[in-house]
Amino acid sequence: MANAFLKGNTDNLPTCPSRHTKSSRRVALTIDMQKQVQDEWCWDASGLTIAKYWGYNQYNQQDFCRLAAQNSNLSCDNQPATLDDLANGLGNVGLSNTGYDLDRNASFSEVGKEIDGKRPFAVRIGWNSGGGHMNVIYGYDPSSQMVAVGDPWQSTQTYTWWNYNDYVNNSSFQWTHSRIGIHK
Repeated sequence: MANAFLKGNTDNLPTCPSRHTKSSRRVALTIDMQKQVQDEWCWDASGLTIAKYWGYNQYNQQDFCRLAAQNSNLSCDNQPATLDDLANGLGNVGLSNTGYDLDRNASFSEVGKEIDGKRPFAVRIGWNSGGGHMNVIYGYDPSSQMVAVGDPWQSTQTYTWWNYNDYVNNSSFQWTHSRIGIHK
């Protein structure tokens, strides 16, 4: 049976078309997703991830929290925070454009515009059981309607790809807020 295999150059032989062609146009920005050092610091780790993406590498999560707390009532005693607090931290590290809030999920088109513009962005999800969490969207695939999500929680997979509609609303959470337009 071993003699049935072709030997030599097979480059010019016709190929069989595959039913499973992979025509992905996946775009993923390179981020260094930070894992949160406090239980309530998903916002901090997500904000610091975006700051580091833009070259502000000299800060740690404690620094970022102190910067986010400037001129606000934010406590750095392992407290949750908002996307506006995250934006305050980004501004205080030196980012000139901290973006703007959407009180909803970003549309798939908006995701594409952000990623094509080389701008990872922060999102808030609300757990169906109560409370919330923040992630960073850093990629998308228009051919499969997928989004790339960076998660700062210590015990979860850091980088995952989600079906966009499933990430917007599923049995565990809903995507409730977005902070887009963040750039130097």
